[in-house]
Amino acid sequence: MEKSRFKYMIIPFTIVIIMQIISYWGNQWYSEVQGIVGDDLSWILLKVNQAVPFIPWTIYIYVLAFPFWVGCFFYIGYRSRRNLAFLMLLIMITFTITGLIYFFFQTDVQAWRETSGLFTRNDLNFTESFVFWIYNSAGARNANPSMHCLMSWLCILGTRMDKEMPKWIKIGIIVFAFLICVSTQTLKQHYIIDFISAVVLAEGFYWLLRKSNAIDKVQQLFLKINVRLGLDSFEENTQ
Repeated sequence: MEKSRFKYMIIPFTIVIIMQIISYWGNQWYSEVQGIVGDDLSWILLKVNQAVPFIPWTIYIYVLAFPFWVGCFFYIGYRSRRNLAFLMLLIMITFTITGLIYFFFQTDVQAWRETSGLFTRNDLNFTESFVFWIYNSAGARNANPSMHCLMSWLCILGTRMDKEMPKWIKIGIIVFAFLICVSTQTLKQHYIIDFISAVVLAEGFYWLLRKSNAIDKVQQLFLKINVRLGLDSFEENTQ
């Protein structure tokens, strides 16, 4: 395992963290301060939403998404600088668009969360209490598109970029990423349209940019930054 391959991912990963904080948590904070109540999109595919059961134990899949995303990011980047550049291009574009949507077209799932029945009970078990804590921590805004689904689908796209990735790892990533998307529904954290919007956003730009020279430009940009910071060298940049 080459440490140098991890070093060149430090700056891209830092950018991802900053963009996630601004686009998601920044909009949560702004909406809270401004008292903005988002639109409820339950009416879109209402019968599908109503057919989804509340399954508390899927909270463990939901929270495992965080180390899963980090692991996928570094694994994809470790295997290929170009795929990392493509992934970063997708992240920067989709996070920016998502942040703008949250800012101008805020959406809310509080009414949907309340159908879980947790808000009217005092006898919650550990798992249900954990779900309730997540409800209070994450807030009900920033629903559409689902950031959980967007980031998980980007992991799936990362596996599709890498034709040489071991099949069992690729299948594992795809399955778990899909389970994360399912958990957003079974926890009443999102409506089905939030999932659809995230997938359309990720897939749309994947197909639009997969043969674009913008990928090479992003790769060269990060190479120059990393070389200047001593995190990479032109000689090592062979992938």
